[in-house]
Amino acid sequence: MPVVREKDAVSHGREGVQGTYYQFPDISGGTTVAFAEFTGPHGERTIGERPRIYAVLEGNGEFIINGEKVLVTKGDVVAISPHATYNLFPKDGVVKIVLFMELLDVSKLPK
Repeated sequence: MPVVREKDAVSHGREGVQGTYYQFPDISGGTTVAFAEFTGPHGERTIGERPRIYAVLEGNGEFIINGEKVLVTKGDVVAISPHATYNLFPKDGVVKIVLFMELLDVSKLPK
């Protein structure tokens, strides 16, 4: 079973978002697991062929998924369907999440 150590993960930050990305290129056509902290908006994204699963570890936030508002809090899990457009906005401070998604090209992370 593959293991990615924190020292081998990719850390990335930009205004409002700090994340650590663990890459598993040989699992299910390539999978990324990310731990992230949001103090600002995620930024609108439209995803591809695979769903994204967000688990809220701490805080409160609001997802906008295909125009629908979804409030989330610690312990909630959000499944975002393929081809959906979404954004995440923290409420009352920091939202910490773990994200399961398609293999991310970390060289294309937004600045």
